[in-house]
Amino acid sequence: VGAVTKQTLFPPLMPAGRPFRVSNASRSSRKGIVASSLQELISKTLDAFLISGIVTLVLEEDGTVVDTEEFFKSLDDNTHFMVLEKGQKWT
Repeated sequence: VGAVTKQTLFPPLMPAGRPFRVSNASRSSRKGIVASSLQELISKTLDAFLISGIVTLVLEEDGTVVDTEEFFKSLDDNTHFMVLEKGQKWT
């Protein structure tokens, strides 16, 4: 009597998306976006606000630039960001 071993391979799991809030520079529009990485958040923000080109994500509360994955990962769920297009500044 032999034993049969079955091995099932699963693709690596993507990290679960986390909820964030993003507003435009004038704070006239706010969107809820779920993302698991900084790049995904930027990509979804561009789509949500119909923006093309280079943008900067900053913390809405104090204008701190969020430009590294490590810093992004340290932020809490529901952190509020502001998206700045070229030439715009946090106020």
